[in-house]
Amino acid sequence: MKIIYKGFKLAVFITVCTFLLQHYCLPVVQAANDISDRGNIAKEKRASAKRKDSKRFISIDFNNVDINVFIKFISELTGKNFVVDNKVKGKVTVISPSKISLKEAYRVFESVLEVHGYAAVRAGKVIKIIPSPEARTKNIETLLQGKTDFPEDKIITQIIPLKYANASEIKKLFTPLISKSSVILDYSPTNMLIVTDFQSNIMRLTRILKAIDVTGIGHEISVIPLEFADAEKLVKILSSVFQPKKAARKGASERTITFISDERTNTIVLLASEVDGLRVKSLISMLDKPTPKDKGKIRVYYLEHATAEDLAAVLQAQTPGKGKAPTKGGKAPLLSGQATITADKATNSLIIMADNEDYQVLEEIIKKLDIPRAMVFIESLIMEVNTNKDFKLGTEWKAFGEAHHNERDGAAGGGFSGDEATALAGLATSGTLPSGFSLGVFGETINISGIQFPTIAAIIEVYKKDKDVQIISTPQLLTTDNEEAVIYVGKNIPFQTRSTAEGGVETYSSFEYRDVGTTLKITPQISYDGMVRLAISQEVTKLESTIDFRPTTLKRTIDTTVIVDDNSTVVIGGLIDDKFTETETKVPLLGDIPLLGWLFKSRKKEREKTNLYVFLTPHVINNKADAENLYKKKKEHIDEIGKGSIKMYKTNNNANSSISPKPDER
Repeated sequence: MKIIYKGFKLAVFITVCTFLLQHYCLPVVQAANDISDRGNIAKEKRASAKRKDSKRFISIDFNNVDINVFIKFISELTGKNFVVDNKVKGKVTVISPSKISLKEAYRVFESVLEVHGYAAVRAGKVIKIIPSPEARTKNIETLLQGKTDFPEDKIITQIIPLKYANASEIKKLFTPLISKSSVILDYSPTNMLIVTDFQSNIMRLTRILKAIDVTGIGHEISVIPLEFADAEKLVKILSSVFQPKKAARKGASERTITFISDERTNTIVLLASEVDGLRVKSLISMLDKPTPKDKGKIRVYYLEHATAEDLAAVLQAQTPGKGKAPTKGGKAPLLSGQATITADKATNSLIIMADNEDYQVLEEIIKKLDIPRAMVFIESLIMEVNTNKDFKLGTEWKAFGEAHHNERDGAAGGGFSGDEATALAGLATSGTLPSGFSLGVFGETINISGIQFPTIAAIIEVYKKDKDVQIISTPQLLTTDNEEAVIYVGKNIPFQTRSTAEGGVETYSSFEYRDVGTTLKITPQISYDGMVRLAISQEVTKLESTIDFRPTTLKRTIDTTVIVDDNSTVVIGGLIDDKFTETETKVPLLGDIPLLGWLFKSRKKEREKTNLYVFLTPHVINNKADAENLYKKKKEHIDEIGKGSIKMYKTNNNANSSISPKPDER
């Protein structure tokens, strides 16, 4: 019986345990697993959101907006909660030409706060925006040395343990290098520094500390302010004296003397033994002197050909700005120091203040730029020709095709504009020309109506008496390469701009004088292959009528750029003037009789169309010999014209013969 009873109790116990396990323990385990799964899903969602934010880039551009508006923008952008102190005020300007990530945008936000004297301090799930002096007493982030990664403009407390240097001495050294509202403490028992400042400045201090916290028995730290010398340049000199380049640099811990220059305060931080320190300080005292007057950096360079004002602007652009380092990835400036170049217009000289190294570079550049420039003598002819006149230019007027400059002949033109102009071969043109213009290029002779003229002067002599040809102007210009030459021939005409009258009688009138005539502006540019680029701006203004000081003018302009050979002629035509005239002829007295007078008078209406042509011939003058040759050629042409014999050749004859123009052609 006892055995049966014990077996029954065991069976009941197993049954109860099985029931409890199925109804209580398994659901609890399942619930725990579900909670764990939900936590993992939440973590994955947060990680996915962070990955999306890291790939999101934005553009920040604010111009003089309220700082509270900027804080609200960052809050909505990053999803962070900010509590803003009432003392936070001011205007913010942020310029970001390229897009940045959200993480970088928050760093920009911290930098803006630092510039305006505020700081962001985290307090639980919110971030407080308070003045920087108050932030140093709040619960800010505390970091150990070596734990900082990227410098940010947020206030932190950095604990810096020292290995070899004395904490109190380092405190004295770093005190001038931190802002006035920052805090630096030394803890002697553990030889540590406790610094509360912006993280970017703390990282600067740690870089300096890395160089000076090295082994050395009896070494001491000295801060040496400079009065005249430049700290960075003086450190280079000291390093070359006390640490020769031929000695191998094994590591900072093995150096006996260490120099650090602080550009902001113009001081030198020295780590050396007492004996070496005295030697270094003695040398510094000898070098930190004002520059002697008789050996100063100021020099005067007298120019022979270039203009002082223009050359000074070019050279000054090569000097680095004060305190400005070369941009990353950009070209370093040609000059190493601070050079100043000033132009003296009266003596056409340059006043240069630079050290010997920079002056040698400047002197070499000046010698290459101060050279005699070539000149260009430009013959021009502006004339109007009646369209009824047999005035055929012996050049191929076309919009497409090849211009054969090697054969001293070629052309381009004929009513084209826009992109078609760029398709021209053999002649480069650009600028603004009226619709329907023509442009051609001759060789060294000009072909008109089957007759070849040697020069523009020959054309003038032949057509100066022709009633169908009106020579408006024949300007001749001499200018320097790449310098504009301007000539104006005309009158200064009064134009009535305002008048007042009382009782029907004019009592007061005001006039404005305007130029009416021919204006020609040409800027030549000589290329290395002898071609001449001409930037042409030509304007012809004529009076149409004058009624009570209210004249009507007709203006025709050309603005274009052409490239021609030296001594070749370019002609621009196609500017048509359409003028209507009415003439009346009558028999005196009889023609004035009403009605019957028409039997003794007549009226004639005529339409006259004229074409404006502009001929230009550039002659390059590189030296005195070229000028003399040009003078001889011009003198020969003048002598020929004076004798009444001009060398012209008919193009349809195989044998060229000298002819003179017929009377009806004059």
